[in-house]
Amino acid sequence: MKQIIQTDDSLRELCIHGTPDFPLQINHDSIDDFQDNYIRCHWHGELEISIVAEGRVLYLAGGAPYRMETGHGLIINANVPHMMTPAGGNARIISIIVQPAFLYGVPGSCTELELLRPYLESPDLASIPLDPDSEDSDLLEIFHEVDRLCFEKPFAYQLEVHGLLCTAFGRIIRKCRTKLPHNRPVSTGNLHRLQILLDYIHEHYSAPLSLTNLAAQIPMSRENCCRFFRQMTGCTISEYLNDYRISRSIHLMKTSDQSISAIAALTGFSSASRFAAAFRAKTGLLPSEYRRNHSTVS
Repeated sequence: MKQIIQTDDSLRELCIHGTPDFPLQINHDSIDDFQDNYIRCHWHGELEISIVAEGRVLYLAGGAPYRMETGHGLIINANVPHMMTPAGGNARIISIIVQPAFLYGVPGSCTELELLRPYLESPDLASIPLDPDSEDSDLLEIFHEVDRLCFEKPFAYQLEVHGLLCTAFGRIIRKCRTKLPHNRPVSTGNLHRLQILLDYIHEHYSAPLSLTNLAAQIPMSRENCCRFFRQMTGCTISEYLNDYRISRSIHLMKTSDQSISAIAALTGFSSASRFAAAFRAKTGLLPSEYRRNHSTVS
């Protein structure tokens, strides 16, 4: 059964993360396991650290698009609407979701009022990308260690996890004090419109996509729809559609015994040769080569 992000009318996620005693939750998810094969737009009062464990992921968080490869991460501030969709490969993510109070402890403390609260309320810190090939590698190592500790649960791991997260966010806040990334806030209305477009693409990707019909879903003119989609996601409609088709083809090659030609047709490619060319451009492998190395069908 597919996972579903349950939200209210404001897109606030209804799930409670963690427990009162340990307000932190870690999820290991394949995006293909979610309804419509992407994580729909939602927000919550917790901080979230998302790390790409496999494949490529397109994030939209705080009005900024991020196309991320394996090993990259994104820190998503509390109360920031965000969504994730595959951008190539079998996209898997690690999510560390933590209540801000776990970091600052006593409400009204200097740690909360002078450090955490300004960070939480800054529109310029809606989302922060983490690059493993930069100085961010230390932060990513900390978050991977948090993941390991919460999985193995050695004696007193809660104290270690608390200390590691305080260290990480101390570094983040110190760094952002002088250099703040500027992410434009995005309206809930725009997020709803984008979700309508994505739902339509995900439902109709296996057939030739009509830009006229897609734009009519919002509604907008064809030109404004293209401009809006690129502004919201950082890629064109055709680029997104191609990435999504490749992602679905990878899922079918790993989990079914259908022929390459059949998979090409099922995922919207007009011919097996066009599918092979697009697949190789994205992954560096021919579909047959990928299947030999990754198929889970015996």
